[in-house]
Amino acid sequence: MTPARLHLVTTDHPHDTDAPPPGGPLWDVPVPLTGPSTVPPPFPVDVFPRWLGDMVTGVARFTQTDPAMAGTLAVAVLSACAGGRLEVEPVAGWREPVNVFAAVIAGPGERKSPVHRAMTAPLFAAQSTLADAMRPRIAEAAALRDIADRQAEQAKTQAAKASDPGKRDEAAAEAVAAAIAAEAITVPGLPRLIVDDATPEALIGLMAANGGRMAIISDEGGIFDTLAGRYSGAPNLDPYLKGHAGQPMSNERQTREGASVDKPALTVCVMAQPSVLRKFGGNADLAGRGLPARFLFALPRSLAGYRAVDTPPIAEAVTAGFRHRVHDLAATFAEWEDPAVVVLTPEAGTVRRAAAEQVEAELRPGGSLYDMREWGNKLSGATLRLAGLLHVAHHPADAWRRPIDADRMADAVRLAEFFAAHYRAALTTIGSDTAIENARYVLGVLTTKGMATFTRRELHRKVSRRLPKSDEVSAVLGELAALGWVRSGPDGRYELHPRATAEDPGSVDTLTPAPTGDVCAAQDTSEGVNAPR
Repeated sequence: MTPARLHLVTTDHPHDTDAPPPGGPLWDVPVPLTGPSTVPPPFPVDVFPRWLGDMVTGVARFTQTDPAMAGTLAVAVLSACAGGRLEVEPVAGWREPVNVFAAVIAGPGERKSPVHRAMTAPLFAAQSTLADAMRPRIAEAAALRDIADRQAEQAKTQAAKASDPGKRDEAAAEAVAAAIAAEAITVPGLPRLIVDDATPEALIGLMAANGGRMAIISDEGGIFDTLAGRYSGAPNLDPYLKGHAGQPMSNERQTREGASVDKPALTVCVMAQPSVLRKFGGNADLAGRGLPARFLFALPRSLAGYRAVDTPPIAEAVTAGFRHRVHDLAATFAEWEDPAVVVLTPEAGTVRRAAAEQVEAELRPGGSLYDMREWGNKLSGATLRLAGLLHVAHHPADAWRRPIDADRMADAVRLAEFFAAHYRAALTTIGSDTAIENARYVLGVLTTKGMATFTRRELHRKVSRRLPKSDEVSAVLGELAALGWVRSGPDGRYELHPRATAEDPGSVDTLTPAPTGDVCAAQDTSEGVNAPR
Protein backbone atom coordinates (compact mmCIF):
# COMPACT_ATOMS: atom_id res chain seq x y z
CA MET A 1 0.00 0.00 0.00
CA THR A 2 1.50 3.34 -1.01
CA PRO A 3 0.55 6.82 0.26
CA ALA A 4 -0.45 7.89 -3.25
CA ARG A 5 -3.03 5.13 -3.70
CA LEU A 6 -4.78 4.36 -0.42
CA HIS A 7 -6.81 1.15 -0.52
CA LEU A 8 -10.46 1.73 0.41
CA VAL A 9 -11.83 -0.53 3.10
CA THR A 10 -15.53 -0.55 2.39
CA THR A 11 -16.73 -2.97 5.03
CA ASP A 12 -16.71 -0.22 7.64
CA HIS A 13 -18.54 2.21 5.34
CA PRO A 14 -21.44 0.41 3.70
CA HIS A 15 -22.63 3.56 1.91
CA ASP A 16 -19.24 4.59 0.52
CA THR A 17 -19.49 5.58 -3.17
CA ASP A 18 -16.30 3.63 -3.85
CA ALA A 19 -17.87 0.34 -2.89
CA PRO A 20 -17.36 -2.30 -5.61
CA PRO A 21 -20.16 -4.11 -7.31
CA PRO A 22 -20.89 -7.50 -5.81
CA GLY A 23 -18.08 -9.85 -6.61
CA GLY A 24 -15.93 -7.10 -8.17
CA PRO A 25 -12.50 -5.98 -6.97
CA LEU A 26 -12.07 -2.95 -4.75
CA TRP A 27 -11.19 0.44 -6.24
CA ASP A 28 -8.25 2.61 -5.22
CA VAL A 29 -8.70 6.34 -4.59
CA PRO A 30 -8.26 8.08 -7.96
CA VAL A 31 -5.98 11.04 -8.54
CA PRO A 32 -8.17 14.18 -8.78
CA LEU A 33 -8.61 15.81 -12.18
CA THR A 34 -10.84 18.65 -11.17
CA GLY A 35 -8.17 21.35 -10.62
CA PRO A 36 -8.61 23.72 -7.69
CA SER A 37 -10.45 22.23 -4.73
CA THR A 38 -12.42 25.44 -4.13
CA VAL A 39 -14.30 27.75 -6.43
CA PRO A 40 -12.68 31.21 -6.75
CA PRO A 41 -14.72 33.83 -4.88
CA PRO A 42 -17.22 36.17 -6.55
CA PHE A 43 -16.25 39.67 -7.59
CA PRO A 44 -17.00 42.12 -4.75
CA VAL A 45 -19.13 44.55 -6.77
CA ASP A 46 -19.96 46.52 -3.63
CA VAL A 47 -16.44 47.99 -3.50
CA PHE A 48 -17.56 50.33 -6.29
CA PRO A 49 -19.71 53.41 -5.84
CA ARG A 50 -23.29 53.08 -7.04
CA TRP A 51 -22.73 54.68 -10.47
CA LEU A 52 -20.08 52.08 -11.30
CA GLY A 53 -21.49 49.10 -9.43
CA ASP A 54 -24.85 49.53 -11.14
CA MET A 55 -23.12 49.53 -14.53
CA VAL A 56 -21.16 46.37 -13.73
CA THR A 57 -24.32 44.65 -12.54
CA GLY A 58 -26.34 45.93 -15.51
CA VAL A 59 -23.79 44.71 -18.04
CA ALA A 60 -23.60 41.32 -16.31
CA ARG A 61 -27.37 40.94 -16.38
CA PHE A 62 -27.79 42.10 -19.95
CA THR A 63 -24.98 39.92 -21.32
CA GLN A 64 -25.70 37.07 -18.88
CA THR A 65 -22.10 36.93 -17.74
CA ASP A 66 -20.35 36.73 -14.40
CA PRO A 67 -19.89 40.23 -12.87
CA ALA A 68 -16.19 39.39 -12.51
CA MET A 69 -15.82 40.08 -16.23
CA ALA A 70 -17.32 43.59 -16.23
CA GLY A 71 -15.90 44.29 -12.77
CA THR A 72 -12.31 43.62 -13.84
CA LEU A 73 -12.83 45.76 -16.93
CA ALA A 74 -14.14 48.54 -14.67
CA VAL A 75 -10.86 48.45 -12.74
CA ALA A 76 -8.95 48.68 -16.04
CA VAL A 77 -11.09 51.61 -17.21
CA LEU A 78 -10.35 53.50 -13.98
CA SER A 79 -6.67 52.73 -14.51
CA ALA A 80 -6.83 54.09 -18.07
CA CYS A 81 -8.28 57.34 -16.68
CA ALA A 82 -6.05 57.88 -13.65
CA GLY A 83 -2.86 56.00 -14.58
CA GLY A 84 0.10 58.36 -14.68
CA ARG A 85 -1.94 61.18 -13.14
CA LEU A 86 -2.35 59.92 -9.58
CA GLU A 87 0.04 58.33 -7.09
CA VAL A 88 -0.60 56.90 -3.64
CA GLU A 89 1.88 57.73 -0.85
CA PRO A 90 1.31 55.35 2.10
CA VAL A 91 4.47 56.50 3.88
CA ALA A 92 7.00 59.21 3.15
CA GLY A 93 9.32 58.12 0.35
CA TRP A 94 7.04 55.46 -1.16
CA ARG A 95 4.80 56.48 -4.01
CA GLU A 96 2.79 53.84 -5.81
CA PRO A 97 1.29 54.54 -9.27
CA VAL A 98 -2.27 53.41 -9.88
CA ASN A 99 -2.04 51.85 -13.35
CA VAL A 100 -2.71 48.10 -13.36
CA PHE A 101 -2.35 45.05 -15.59
CA ALA A 102 -5.35 42.72 -15.68
CA ALA A 103 -6.47 39.67 -17.62
CA VAL A 104 -9.94 38.15 -17.92
CA ILE A 105 -9.77 34.47 -18.84
CA ALA A 106 -12.90 32.92 -20.32
CA GLY A 107 -13.64 30.28 -22.91
CA PRO A 108 -15.01 30.77 -26.43
CA GLY A 109 -18.56 32.11 -26.64
CA GLU A 110 -18.53 33.64 -23.17
CA ARG A 111 -19.59 37.08 -24.55
CA LYS A 112 -16.34 38.87 -23.87
CA SER A 113 -16.76 41.30 -26.76
CA PRO A 114 -20.16 42.72 -25.70
CA VAL A 115 -18.85 43.29 -22.17
CA HIS A 116 -15.70 44.93 -23.53
CA ARG A 117 -17.71 47.18 -25.81
CA ALA A 118 -20.05 48.34 -23.05
CA MET A 119 -17.33 49.07 -20.51
CA THR A 120 -14.80 50.81 -22.81
CA ALA A 121 -17.24 52.97 -24.82
CA PRO A 122 -16.69 56.08 -22.62
CA LEU A 123 -12.93 55.89 -23.14
CA PHE A 124 -13.34 55.98 -26.90
CA ALA A 125 -15.82 58.84 -26.55
CA ALA A 126 -13.36 60.81 -24.42
CA GLN A 127 -10.64 60.09 -26.97
CA SER A 128 -12.85 61.56 -29.71
CA THR A 129 -13.57 64.63 -27.57
CA LEU A 130 -9.87 65.23 -26.98
CA ALA A 131 -9.15 64.72 -30.69
CA ASP A 132 -11.81 67.25 -31.71
CA ALA A 133 -10.35 69.81 -29.32
CA MET A 134 -6.84 69.18 -30.61
CA ARG A 135 -7.51 69.39 -34.35
CA PRO A 136 -7.42 73.24 -34.59
CA ARG A 137 -4.15 73.28 -32.64
CA ILE A 138 -2.72 70.60 -34.92
CA ALA A 139 -3.71 72.59 -38.02
CA GLU A 140 -2.19 75.78 -36.60
CA ALA A 141 1.06 74.06 -35.62
CA ALA A 142 1.29 72.35 -39.00
CA ALA A 143 0.85 75.67 -40.81
CA LEU A 144 3.47 77.39 -38.65
CA ARG A 145 5.88 74.51 -39.16
CA ASP A 146 5.37 74.61 -42.92
CA ILE A 147 6.04 78.35 -42.98
CA ALA A 148 9.12 77.97 -40.79
CA ASP A 149 10.45 75.14 -42.97
CA ARG A 150 10.03 77.27 -46.12
CA GLN A 151 11.78 80.21 -44.46
CA ALA A 152 14.62 77.98 -43.33
CA GLU A 153 14.97 76.58 -46.84
CA GLN A 154 15.06 80.05 -48.33
CA ALA A 155 17.68 81.15 -45.78
CA LYS A 156 19.83 78.16 -46.71
CA THR A 157 19.54 79.02 -50.40
CA GLN A 158 20.54 82.64 -49.81
CA ALA A 159 23.48 81.61 -47.65
CA ALA A 160 24.67 79.22 -50.36
CA LYS A 161 24.49 81.95 -53.01
CA ALA A 162 26.32 84.61 -50.96
CA SER A 163 29.71 85.38 -52.53
CA ASP A 164 31.00 87.93 -50.00
CA PRO A 165 32.65 86.06 -47.08
CA GLY A 166 31.21 88.45 -44.50
CA LYS A 167 27.71 88.24 -45.90
CA ARG A 168 28.05 84.48 -46.29
CA ASP A 169 28.77 84.03 -42.58
CA GLU A 170 25.88 86.30 -41.65
CA ALA A 171 23.53 84.45 -44.03
CA ALA A 172 24.71 81.07 -42.71
CA ALA A 173 23.96 82.15 -39.15
CA GLU A 174 20.48 83.26 -40.21
CA ALA A 175 19.90 79.94 -41.98
CA VAL A 176 20.97 77.98 -38.90
CA ALA A 177 18.70 80.09 -36.68
CA ALA A 178 15.79 79.57 -39.06
CA ALA A 179 16.35 75.82 -39.13
CA ILE A 180 16.46 75.68 -35.32
CA ALA A 181 13.29 77.75 -35.09
CA ALA A 182 11.49 75.44 -37.52
CA GLU A 183 12.66 72.34 -35.64
CA ALA A 184 11.33 73.78 -32.39
CA ILE A 185 7.78 73.82 -33.74
CA THR A 186 6.23 70.47 -32.87
CA VAL A 187 3.10 69.33 -34.62
CA PRO A 188 1.17 67.21 -32.13
CA GLY A 189 -0.69 64.12 -33.17
CA LEU A 190 -4.24 63.23 -32.29
CA PRO A 191 -4.41 62.22 -28.63
CA ARG A 192 -4.87 58.55 -27.82
CA LEU A 193 -6.14 57.03 -24.62
CA ILE A 194 -6.73 53.43 -25.64
CA VAL A 195 -5.54 50.99 -28.31
CA ASP A 196 -6.40 47.39 -29.03
CA ASP A 197 -2.91 46.11 -29.80
CA ALA A 198 0.55 47.44 -30.58
CA THR A 199 4.07 46.14 -31.02
CA PRO A 200 6.42 47.05 -28.16
CA GLU A 201 8.25 49.58 -30.37
CA ALA A 202 5.03 51.24 -31.50
CA LEU A 203 3.82 51.29 -27.90
CA ILE A 204 6.81 53.35 -26.78
CA GLY A 205 6.06 55.88 -29.50
CA LEU A 206 2.40 56.03 -28.51
CA MET A 207 3.29 56.62 -24.88
CA ALA A 208 5.87 59.27 -25.75
CA ALA A 209 3.27 61.13 -27.82
CA ASN A 210 0.60 60.95 -25.10
CA GLY A 211 2.25 62.18 -21.96
CA GLY A 212 3.73 58.82 -21.06
CA ARG A 213 0.32 57.16 -20.77
CA MET A 214 -1.46 54.50 -22.76
CA ALA A 215 -4.07 51.80 -22.21
CA ILE A 216 -4.26 48.50 -24.08
CA ILE A 217 -7.70 47.05 -23.41
CA SER A 218 -8.55 44.25 -25.80
CA ASP A 219 -11.27 41.63 -26.07
CA GLU A 220 -8.77 39.26 -27.69
CA GLY A 221 -5.54 37.73 -26.45
CA GLY A 222 -3.37 39.04 -29.29
CA ILE A 223 -1.19 41.07 -26.95
CA PHE A 224 -0.16 37.84 -25.20
CA ASP A 225 0.92 36.47 -28.59
CA THR A 226 2.92 39.64 -29.18
CA LEU A 227 4.65 39.28 -25.84
CA ALA A 228 5.38 35.64 -26.59
CA GLY A 229 7.25 36.68 -29.76
CA ARG A 230 4.74 36.89 -32.62
CA TYR A 231 6.66 39.78 -34.22
CA SER A 232 10.07 38.99 -32.81
CA GLY A 233 11.76 35.96 -31.38
CA ALA A 234 12.90 38.11 -28.45
CA PRO A 235 10.23 40.79 -27.92
CA ASN A 236 11.11 44.04 -26.20
CA LEU A 237 9.41 43.78 -22.80
CA ASP A 238 10.57 47.20 -21.56
CA PRO A 239 7.29 49.00 -22.37
CA TYR A 240 5.47 46.53 -20.14
CA LEU A 241 7.95 46.01 -17.32
CA LYS A 242 8.87 49.70 -17.07
CA GLY A 243 5.40 50.88 -18.03
CA HIS A 244 4.02 49.04 -15.01
CA ALA A 245 6.68 50.27 -12.60
CA GLY A 246 6.92 53.83 -13.96
CA GLN A 247 10.65 53.58 -14.78
CA PRO A 248 12.19 55.73 -17.58
CA MET A 249 12.49 54.02 -20.95
CA SER A 250 13.53 54.81 -24.49
CA ASN A 251 13.59 53.24 -27.90
CA GLU A 252 16.36 54.19 -30.28
CA ARG A 253 15.42 51.54 -32.82
CA GLN A 254 12.12 52.99 -33.97
CA THR A 255 13.43 56.25 -35.45
CA ARG A 256 16.77 57.97 -35.77
CA GLU A 257 15.85 60.34 -32.97
CA GLY A 258 14.24 57.61 -30.88
CA ALA A 259 11.41 58.03 -28.44
CA SER A 260 11.77 58.31 -24.68
CA VAL A 261 9.36 58.40 -21.77
CA ASP A 262 10.55 59.68 -18.41
CA LYS A 263 7.66 58.35 -16.33
CA PRO A 264 5.54 55.84 -18.26
CA ALA A 265 2.17 54.60 -17.04
CA LEU A 266 0.79 51.67 -19.00
CA THR A 267 -2.60 50.07 -18.42
CA VAL A 268 -3.23 46.60 -19.83
CA CYS A 269 -6.41 44.52 -19.77
CA VAL A 270 -6.63 41.45 -21.97
CA MET A 271 -9.63 39.18 -22.41
CA ALA A 272 -8.29 35.82 -23.53
CA GLN A 273 -9.13 32.15 -23.76
CA PRO A 274 -7.55 29.58 -21.43
CA SER A 275 -5.36 28.21 -24.22
CA VAL A 276 -3.82 31.68 -24.67
CA LEU A 277 -3.23 31.94 -20.93
CA ARG A 278 -1.39 28.62 -20.96
CA LYS A 279 0.98 29.82 -23.68
CA PHE A 280 1.54 33.18 -21.97
CA GLY A 281 1.92 31.91 -18.42
CA GLY A 282 3.94 28.89 -19.50
CA ASN A 283 6.54 30.99 -21.34
CA ALA A 284 9.71 30.58 -19.28
CA ASP A 285 11.28 33.79 -20.55
CA LEU A 286 8.25 35.91 -19.66
CA ALA A 287 7.92 34.24 -16.27
CA GLY A 288 11.64 34.70 -15.62
CA ARG A 289 11.32 38.44 -16.11
CA GLY A 290 8.26 38.62 -13.91
CA LEU A 291 5.69 39.76 -16.47
CA PRO A 292 2.84 37.32 -15.66
CA ALA A 293 3.26 38.16 -11.97
CA ARG A 294 2.31 41.76 -12.71
CA PHE A 295 -1.17 40.74 -13.87
CA LEU A 296 -4.38 40.62 -11.86
CA PHE A 297 -6.25 37.60 -13.20
CA ALA A 298 -9.99 37.06 -13.14
CA LEU A 299 -11.54 33.74 -14.12
CA PRO A 300 -15.27 34.48 -14.49
CA ARG A 301 -17.66 31.66 -13.85
CA SER A 302 -19.27 30.31 -17.00
CA LEU A 303 -23.05 30.71 -17.12
CA ALA A 304 -23.45 28.85 -20.42
CA GLY A 305 -26.47 26.62 -20.21
CA TYR A 306 -28.06 28.71 -17.48
CA ARG A 307 -28.44 32.04 -19.28
CA ALA A 308 -31.78 33.74 -19.79
CA VAL A 309 -32.64 34.06 -23.48
CA ASP A 310 -34.15 37.55 -23.40
CA THR A 311 -32.91 40.11 -20.91
CA PRO A 312 -33.91 43.77 -20.45
CA PRO A 313 -31.38 46.39 -21.57
CA ILE A 314 -29.27 48.32 -19.11
CA ALA A 315 -31.23 51.25 -17.67
CA GLU A 316 -30.51 54.41 -19.64
CA ALA A 317 -29.84 56.37 -16.44
CA VAL A 318 -27.20 53.83 -15.43
CA THR A 319 -25.48 53.88 -18.84
CA ALA A 320 -25.60 57.69 -19.06
CA GLY A 321 -24.19 58.12 -15.57
CA PHE A 322 -21.36 55.70 -16.26
CA ARG A 323 -20.44 57.26 -19.59
CA HIS A 324 -20.59 60.80 -18.21
CA ARG A 325 -18.31 60.10 -15.24
CA VAL A 326 -15.74 58.01 -17.13
CA HIS A 327 -15.69 60.49 -20.02
CA ASP A 328 -15.08 63.43 -17.66
CA LEU A 329 -12.46 61.56 -15.64
CA ALA A 330 -10.54 60.56 -18.76
CA ALA A 331 -10.74 64.04 -20.30
CA THR A 332 -9.75 65.79 -17.05
CA PHE A 333 -6.75 63.61 -16.26
CA ALA A 334 -5.57 63.77 -19.89
CA GLU A 335 -5.02 67.52 -19.56
CA TRP A 336 -2.68 67.13 -16.59
CA GLU A 337 1.08 66.96 -16.93
CA ASP A 338 2.21 66.04 -13.41
CA PRO A 339 0.60 63.41 -11.17
CA ALA A 340 -1.25 64.35 -8.01
CA VAL A 341 -0.19 62.57 -4.82
CA VAL A 342 -2.75 61.32 -2.33
CA VAL A 343 -1.97 60.05 1.17
CA LEU A 344 -3.81 57.78 3.57
CA THR A 345 -5.75 58.81 6.63
CA PRO A 346 -4.31 57.40 9.90
CA GLU A 347 -7.14 54.86 10.00
CA ALA A 348 -6.46 53.80 6.40
CA GLY A 349 -2.78 53.47 7.27
CA THR A 350 -3.71 51.05 10.05
CA VAL A 351 -5.74 48.92 7.64
CA ARG A 352 -2.89 48.93 5.13
CA ARG A 353 -0.28 47.88 7.68
CA ALA A 354 -2.43 45.02 8.97
CA ALA A 355 -2.98 43.76 5.41
CA ALA A 356 0.71 44.09 4.52
CA GLU A 357 1.72 42.17 7.65
CA GLN A 358 -0.74 39.41 6.74
CA VAL A 359 0.68 39.23 3.22
CA GLU A 360 4.21 38.95 4.61
CA ALA A 361 3.13 36.11 6.91
CA GLU A 362 1.46 34.25 4.05
CA LEU A 363 4.69 34.42 2.03
CA ARG A 364 6.40 32.12 4.55
CA PRO A 365 6.72 28.37 3.88
CA GLY A 366 3.30 26.83 4.31
CA GLY A 367 1.53 30.16 3.76
CA SER A 368 -1.14 30.67 1.11
CA LEU A 369 1.19 32.87 -0.97
CA TYR A 370 4.34 30.80 -0.62
CA ASP A 371 3.80 28.85 -3.85
CA MET A 372 3.07 32.05 -5.77
CA ARG A 373 5.70 34.32 -4.23
CA GLU A 374 6.49 35.99 -7.54
CA TRP A 375 2.95 37.42 -7.46
CA GLY A 376 2.56 37.70 -3.69
CA ASN A 377 5.63 39.91 -3.42
CA LYS A 378 3.77 42.52 -5.44
CA LEU A 379 0.45 42.17 -3.62
CA SER A 380 0.89 45.02 -1.13
CA GLY A 381 1.74 47.41 -3.94
CA ALA A 382 -1.15 46.15 -6.04
CA THR A 383 -3.50 46.72 -3.10
CA LEU A 384 -2.41 50.35 -2.91
CA ARG A 385 -3.02 50.75 -6.63
CA LEU A 386 -6.51 49.34 -6.23
CA ALA A 387 -7.12 51.67 -3.28
CA GLY A 388 -6.16 54.65 -5.44
CA LEU A 389 -8.52 53.57 -8.23
CA LEU A 390 -11.43 52.97 -5.85
CA HIS A 391 -10.72 56.38 -4.29
CA VAL A 392 -11.05 57.99 -7.72
CA ALA A 393 -14.28 56.09 -8.40
CA HIS A 394 -15.84 57.23 -5.14
CA HIS A 395 -14.68 60.83 -5.51
CA PRO A 396 -14.50 61.53 -9.27
CA ALA A 397 -14.69 65.30 -8.81
CA ASP A 398 -11.93 65.81 -6.25
CA ALA A 399 -10.14 62.56 -5.39
CA TRP A 400 -6.79 64.31 -5.77
CA ARG A 401 -7.68 66.81 -3.04
CA ARG A 402 -8.57 64.36 -0.27
CA PRO A 403 -6.83 61.42 1.43
CA ILE A 404 -7.82 57.80 1.04
CA ASP A 405 -9.98 56.73 3.97
CA ALA A 406 -10.18 53.44 5.85
CA ASP A 407 -13.27 52.23 3.97
CA ARG A 408 -11.58 52.51 0.60
CA MET A 409 -8.45 50.83 1.93
CA ALA A 410 -10.52 47.96 3.34
CA ASP A 411 -12.35 47.64 0.02
CA ALA A 412 -9.00 47.46 -1.79
CA VAL A 413 -7.89 44.66 0.51
CA ARG A 414 -11.07 42.72 -0.30
CA LEU A 415 -10.56 43.26 -4.01
CA ALA A 416 -6.92 42.17 -3.73
CA GLU A 417 -8.07 38.98 -1.98
CA PHE A 418 -10.37 38.30 -4.93
CA PHE A 419 -7.49 38.63 -7.39
CA ALA A 420 -5.20 36.51 -5.20
CA ALA A 421 -7.67 33.63 -5.23
CA HIS A 422 -8.16 33.91 -8.98
CA TYR A 423 -4.42 34.07 -9.63
CA ARG A 424 -4.12 30.81 -7.74
CA ALA A 425 -6.79 29.29 -9.98
CA ALA A 426 -5.02 30.67 -13.05
CA LEU A 427 -1.85 28.84 -12.04
CA THR A 428 -3.78 25.58 -12.25
CA THR A 429 -4.85 26.44 -15.79
CA ILE A 430 -1.32 27.45 -16.77
CA GLY A 431 0.12 24.22 -15.39
CA SER A 432 -2.26 21.82 -17.13
CA ASP A 433 -1.01 19.93 -20.20
CA THR A 434 -2.72 18.36 -23.20
CA ALA A 435 -2.84 14.86 -21.73
CA ILE A 436 -4.58 16.06 -18.56
CA GLU A 437 -6.89 18.34 -20.55
CA ASN A 438 -8.02 15.44 -22.75
CA ALA A 439 -8.37 13.16 -19.75
CA ARG A 440 -10.52 15.72 -17.97
CA TYR A 441 -12.66 16.17 -21.07
CA VAL A 442 -13.19 12.43 -21.58
CA LEU A 443 -13.94 11.89 -17.90
CA GLY A 444 -16.54 14.63 -18.16
CA VAL A 445 -18.15 12.87 -21.12
CA LEU A 446 -18.20 9.54 -19.31
CA THR A 447 -19.75 11.14 -16.24
CA THR A 448 -22.31 13.20 -18.15
CA LYS A 449 -23.41 10.27 -20.31
CA GLY A 450 -23.55 7.89 -17.35
CA MET A 451 -21.22 5.38 -19.05
CA ALA A 452 -20.49 3.14 -16.06
CA THR A 453 -19.15 0.48 -18.45
CA PHE A 454 -18.13 0.95 -22.07
CA THR A 455 -15.90 -0.22 -24.87
CA ARG A 456 -13.18 1.84 -26.46
CA ARG A 457 -15.24 2.10 -29.66
CA GLU A 458 -18.33 3.29 -27.76
CA LEU A 459 -16.27 6.02 -26.14
CA HIS A 460 -14.66 6.96 -29.45
CA ARG A 461 -18.07 7.60 -30.98
CA LYS A 462 -18.85 10.03 -28.14
CA VAL A 463 -15.58 12.00 -28.39
CA SER A 464 -14.70 11.67 -32.08
CA ARG A 465 -15.01 15.39 -32.79
CA ARG A 466 -12.29 16.20 -30.28
CA LEU A 467 -10.30 12.98 -30.56
CA PRO A 468 -10.74 11.73 -34.13
CA LYS A 469 -7.95 9.12 -34.02
CA SER A 470 -8.31 5.80 -32.22
CA ASP A 471 -4.80 6.00 -30.79
CA GLU A 472 -5.71 9.33 -29.16
CA VAL A 473 -8.62 7.63 -27.39
CA SER A 474 -6.34 4.78 -26.34
CA ALA A 475 -3.83 7.27 -24.93
CA VAL A 476 -6.52 9.02 -22.89
CA LEU A 477 -7.83 5.71 -21.56
CA GLY A 478 -4.28 4.83 -20.57
CA GLU A 479 -3.96 8.13 -18.73
CA LEU A 480 -7.30 7.69 -16.95
CA ALA A 481 -6.37 4.12 -16.01
CA ALA A 482 -3.04 5.28 -14.59
CA LEU A 483 -4.87 7.90 -12.53
CA GLY A 484 -7.35 5.33 -11.29
CA TRP A 485 -10.52 6.63 -12.96
CA VAL A 486 -11.14 3.64 -15.29
CA ARG A 487 -10.02 0.05 -15.48
CA SER A 488 -10.29 -2.68 -18.07
CA GLY A 489 -12.35 -5.76 -17.27
CA PRO A 490 -11.69 -9.33 -18.32
CA ASP A 491 -14.23 -9.02 -21.13
CA GLY A 492 -12.40 -6.05 -22.66
CA ARG A 493 -14.95 -3.51 -21.47
CA TYR A 494 -13.89 -0.59 -19.34
CA GLU A 495 -15.41 0.31 -15.98
CA LEU A 496 -15.78 3.85 -14.67
CA HIS A 497 -14.79 4.56 -11.07
CA PRO A 498 -17.94 4.89 -8.92
CA ARG A 499 -16.60 8.15 -7.47
CA ALA A 500 -16.87 9.75 -10.92
CA THR A 501 -20.61 9.98 -10.50
CA ALA A 502 -19.99 12.33 -7.57
CA GLU A 503 -17.40 14.42 -9.41
CA ASP A 504 -17.86 17.10 -12.08
CA PRO A 505 -14.61 17.11 -14.07
CA GLY A 506 -15.99 19.59 -16.58
CA SER A 507 -14.41 20.37 -19.93
CA VAL A 508 -10.88 21.53 -20.52
CA ASP A 509 -11.86 25.14 -20.86
CA THR A 510 -14.25 25.31 -17.93
CA LEU A 511 -12.12 27.11 -15.38
CA THR A 512 -14.66 27.09 -12.57
CA PRO A 513 -17.56 24.69 -12.03
CA ALA A 514 -20.83 25.42 -13.76
CA PRO A 515 -23.51 27.07 -11.64
CA THR A 516 -26.48 25.21 -10.33
CA GLY A 517 -29.77 25.47 -12.18
CA ASP A 518 -31.15 28.32 -10.11
CA VAL A 519 -28.25 30.64 -10.90
CA CYS A 520 -28.74 33.47 -13.36
CA ALA A 521 -26.77 36.60 -14.19
CA ALA A 522 -29.79 38.65 -13.22
CA GLN A 523 -29.54 37.66 -9.58
CA ASP A 524 -28.70 40.15 -6.88
CA THR A 525 -24.99 40.89 -6.74
CA SER A 526 -24.96 40.66 -2.97
CA GLU A 527 -24.95 36.89 -3.58
CA GLY A 528 -22.50 37.04 -6.48
CA VAL A 529 -23.10 35.13 -9.66
CA ASN A 530 -19.98 33.05 -9.15
CA ALA A 531 -20.50 32.48 -5.44
CA PRO A 532 -19.81 28.96 -4.25
CA ARG A 533 -22.99 26.96 -3.82
